[in-house]
Amino acid sequence: DGHGHAVGDQVLIEVARRLTHAVRAEDLVVRWGGEEFLVIAPSVGDAALDELAARLLREISRTPIAGGLAAVPVTVSIGYGAFPIGGFEGGPLTWERALNLVDMALYTAKSQGRNRAVGIAGLRAATDASTLKRVEADFERAWQEGLVKLAIQPGA
Repeated sequence: DGHGHAVGDQVLIEVARRLTHAVRAEDLVVRWGGEEFLVIAPSVGDAALDELAARLLREISRTPIAGGLAAVPVTVSIGYGAFPIGGFEGGPLTWERALNLVDMALYTAKSQGRNRAVGIAGLRAATDASTLKRVEADFERAWQEGLVKLAIQPGA
């Protein structure tokens, strides 16, 4: 923000390039809005998903990005999850609802100090509709109460 729009545009372009470099050919990198990107990585298991998040953290922050007169250090906060998200007794969540939970994990990453990835490892077994609403209403509290399980990876 402090470097101006032109530098911000350069940073977004380079972050998109680094994201694309860090994922497989069949994965999709989409600018979701503003400075948010969405990576869709089909057929990735839980362990590989954790490694993908760690790889993205490393790839984005590995070197500062040239921005006008100075190099700009860049880190990211990542929210991620495998679909379907397990534990909901009502069956698979809609993609909109699952993406909303991943977005909440992103904001948890930001509130925990940024430069980290927070993944949804699952909901508490047999989570019903009312419990899911509690998770969505106060994600941090739901995590602290064990209603949602998170995997947290700090960046370098």
